[in-house]
Amino acid sequence: MKIQVESLGLPSLSKLIGKKTEVEMADGTVADLIEQVVDRGGNKARKILLDSSGQLDMTIQVMLNDQGFVPRDELSKQSLQDGDQVRIMLLVGGG
Repeated sequence: MKIQVESLGLPSLSKLIGKKTEVEMADGTVADLIEQVVDRGGNKARKILLDSSGQLDMTIQVMLNDQGFVPRDELSKQSLQDGDQVRIMLLVGGG
């Protein structure tokens, strides 16, 4: 299946994998997709997306098909379908 991946607010990641890219994968979850993105981007992508324990960094959020953010405890449970759009974005706060 083909998944559309977009990187928002992460220029370093965009340089590694492209701002918008397509990832070809067998059946899988959002967590599987993140793993593939990290594999594609190498050690630099790992440093951008993952914390020291290998989990998705707390500053990163993932949105699936404009349905809102996927909760962290659902990343490995949320199945993907052919044609899904996944946005990986930097969570920005301020005041």
